[in-house]
Amino acid sequence: MTTPAKIDRLKQKKEEIEKQLAELEAREKNKTRKEDSRLKILIGAAILADTKTKPELATAIQKILDRAITAKRDRLFLQEKGWLPGQPETGNREEK
Repeated sequence: MTTPAKIDRLKQKKEEIEKQLAELEAREKNKTRKEDSRLKILIGAAILADTKTKPELATAIQKILDRAITAKRDRLFLQEKGWLPGQPETGNREEK
């Protein structure tokens, strides 16, 4: 085999390996993201279930949420669900 042909063959192998590596990395990233979401759901569900019988836990969580959640969209959602104090702004409220 000539040197240019060997170079071309090795470049092709390299491209195939890089493609396989990218696919594996994407699968691993997706798996990690799914596991992270599952963890959040399970922990959240357990804590929410406990807040129904432990008002002090609900109060502590409300304080954490009030301190930690800063995005307006998220704060409004939590207000609508009763987890943050205050009235969500509707934009349609009439001035008194």
